[in-house]
Amino acid sequence: MFRFSNKQKKLFFLFVLLWQMDSLMVQGQIHPETAFYWENPYYLSPAYVNLDYKGYFSLAARKQWAGLDGSPATFFATGALFWEDYRTQAGMKILKDKIGYIHTLDFSLSYTYSLRLAWNNFLNLGIAASWQTQNIDRSKVVVDNFDDPVFFNEKLKGLKDWNAHLGIEYVYDRSLIVGIASQNMMSFLRDKPHIWAGVNYAYARYRTRSLARGFDAGRYRTRSFSRSYDMEYGVCLKQYEDDFQVDGMISLYVNRENQEEKFQFSLFGRSVGEIGVLAGFKLVSNLKFLCTYDYNFKAVSDNTYGSFEIMMTYPVQRSRSCRGVWDR
Repeated sequence: MFRFSNKQKKLFFLFVLLWQMDSLMVQGQIHPETAFYWENPYYLSPAYVNLDYKGYFSLAARKQWAGLDGSPATFFATGALFWEDYRTQAGMKILKDKIGYIHTLDFSLSYTYSLRLAWNNFLNLGIAASWQTQNIDRSKVVVDNFDDPVFFNEKLKGLKDWNAHLGIEYVYDRSLIVGIASQNMMSFLRDKPHIWAGVNYAYARYRTRSLARGFDAGRYRTRSFSRSYDMEYGVCLKQYEDDFQVDGMISLYVNRENQEEKFQFSLFGRSVGEIGVLAGFKLVSNLKFLCTYDYNFKAVSDNTYGSFEIMMTYPVQRSRSCRGVWDR
């Protein structure tokens, strides 16, 4: 019976790794996936502006296909500052992705202008430039002969690239949001290997509030109280090379008298065969903690435990035009 020597096994691993990189960088890499773009749409589009606050920050980590060695792990952080007087937002996103030995980093800066069309109606226009790098952790690979030609392959030396993102978003009465966005637009124009392929999104979200009502004995009339719940519904269409995906979401937000979105519970699904749940709560001030779990029924292995994600968000100083019941 034929058996590979240790050296042959290591060389075979390297050739397989190069083949995987070809498929990832040319034919469609596994694009970083997250459930929290429902909570922070800035992850999808540089046109997203949280009009309720002057600043919005988030930090998240995701472990995909937990239980599989080398399965994707993604970390990302975002921060955006909105100058209400100038209708201008400056934002930043840092994303770090790891699949096996492959490490990818994306650092982007964005500019957004919010055009007021009418009272509480806005058109947001955003653009972002990003610096992307990808390399292999060669320290994890041990072979007998480091002079082997396979080590001088260009793909093992890593890739560096500039890219761009673009988004347009329409906001109606702060309840309905409709937008389109393109990520990695320069990848559409390049024939050479690129780190991430271009992705197009179209999305819509609608949020409604049902105020609790009660009798005010002091004024002898029924009035609305701040204790309420909100419902939100969303759909997102995603086109990635030859793949097409549809995501859907429904969320319940429970408010308290002086604290908006005290609790949150969401259900979401993806047309690729995934469903998931999301839960969030606030412990201190506006600092919000969220966690999510989703499972793919078409999982690559029976040994996977689905995907887990945690996130923290923190908004800073409510905008003048949104001050009201929550700031009493």
